[in-house]
Amino acid sequence: MPLTPQRLKRLVSYRERLEKLQEQQLSRAMAARNERAAAYEAAVGEKNAYLASAATEGPLDIYQLTANQAYSSRLDRLRDARAAALRHSDSIVANEREILMAKSRDRKAMELLLERRQAEERLLARREETKMLDEAAVSRWTPRD
Repeated sequence: MPLTPQRLKRLVSYRERLEKLQEQQLSRAMAARNERAAAYEAAVGEKNAYLASAATEGPLDIYQLTANQAYSSRLDRLRDARAAALRHSDSIVANEREILMAKSRDRKAMELLLERRQAEERLLARREETKMLDEAAVSRWTPRD
């Protein structure tokens, strides 16, 4: 099935819609990444605040020390989990960005193909018009017997 200019125009508009959808997906992925980055920063801030407040002087209470160590390890696990989620979001954003770039290249290729096809059709139309004008000029100026 040949690619007519009308079909190419539909394909280009379809590719544009796909590209816009991919832009929206990238935007959502970036928003999720930003939320995870904020959660990671909050976890780091919470750990730093705990470390700043945990230093006390005086007698050592073994139960308090055990509770502090458990809370500290919980904060470490939370921070590590949020760091892993942030890395995962970074990879998702990178993947979405690559897909968007591929869709953009695809759309641009289709637009280029459309432009070439339209230029080819204009050239053929001009040739046909020139041929008709030449035939009209020859038939008008040919002597009739």
